[in-house]
Amino acid sequence: AAVGAAGAGTMTTKARASKMVDEAMGASRGAGAGTPSYDESTLEVDEGNLLVCDPSPVDREAFAADPEAKCKEVATSMAQALVKRLFSFPSQPAVSGRTVELPKPKTLLPRFKPIPQPKPLTRWEKFAKEKGIVKRKREKYTFDEHAGEFKRRYGYDRVNDINDVAIIEAKLTDKPGEDPFSRHKKDKRERVRKQEERRLANLKNAAKAGGKKALPA
Repeated sequence: AAVGAAGAGTMTTKARASKMVDEAMGASRGAGAGTPSYDESTLEVDEGNLLVCDPSPVDREAFAADPEAKCKEVATSMAQALVKRLFSFPSQPAVSGRTVELPKPKTLLPRFKPIPQPKPLTRWEKFAKEKGIVKRKREKYTFDEHAGEFKRRYGYDRVNDINDVAIIEAKLTDKPGEDPFSRHKKDKRERVRKQEERRLANLKNAAKAGGKKALPA
């Protein structure tokens, strides 16, 4: 006999565990004090999968006399044993009650889909890995000295936006008579073109290394 709901995780198993508690406690109250005791020492409990198994032999006479009542009795006792284990874990308060972090599953269950292949590294990721470069998380907002306020680092209304600047200071490398605003737009188009070329090259390399499965959907 087996009772359980396969799948480990805090949020996904909270609803299953809550439903299991309600069903087990409801069945226990319906059975009353006359419910026969059940030997929990023979049970194999896998808290990570919310699974309970009883490898002991089945009482054929009891099942033959009243199969539905016997199945209900065994399932109730096994569910109560699982709930008792869950209540022994450290819990955290939540809106709908309390949650527990389940341990790693003991029972190996087959996957519905094959294990995904590791995503091939891009040229930059390979270079950063070889050089030991660690990506730093940058703040979303930064201070704009021209506007005197905090603005987004990228995107619309970003910091130091060229469109918000009335005058651009000339550099020694600038060509005489060249419009700096037109040059900025031209440089931006060139950067976008090169970025697209690098993106397509990364997809091509990923397809070579891992096949079509490595490509994004």
